[in-house]
This record gives sequence, C-alpha cells and structure tokens, in this order.
Amino acid sequence: MKKEPGMFLKWVKFAASLGTCLAFVYVFLPYVTHSVGILDKMSQYLDNNGIDPTRYYYTDVEQVKESEHYLETVLDK
Repeated sequence: MKKEPGMFLKWVKFAASLGTCLAFVYVFLPYVTHSVGILDKMSQYLDNNGIDPTRYYYTDVEQVKESEHYLETVLDK
C-alpha cells in the first residue's frame, strides 16, 4: 500500500508549477521576443501604435458577422 503525499507536498508542487508557468510567460517569452529581430520589430510596432494584440478577433469571418447579427436581434427584443 502506497502512502499518499501530504498536503504540504501538494502545495509545494502546485507552487512550483505555478512559478514555472509565470516564469515562462513573464521571463522566457519576453526574452525570446526581444532577442529575435523580427519579433522585436513587431513588438515595437504594436507598442508604438497602441495596438493590443490580445483584443483581436476575426471580424471578417462570415460566421462572426452572422453571430453578431443574431445576438443583436435577440438582445434587442
């Protein structure tokens, strides 16, 4: 019979996983962005023009237009 890990060990593993994810997003990815020329140029262009790339969605896709029209008609009732 195996003994299950204690709650402390579970929290340590969770903290290590969370720390790894945060380091990847806030340390490794910015490092790669600034060290690769084309990514750095794109990043500077977005910053200089006030573009937030996380806010983009596909407005030119027909399904999006149809769904927006449907939502507008349903919510206006």
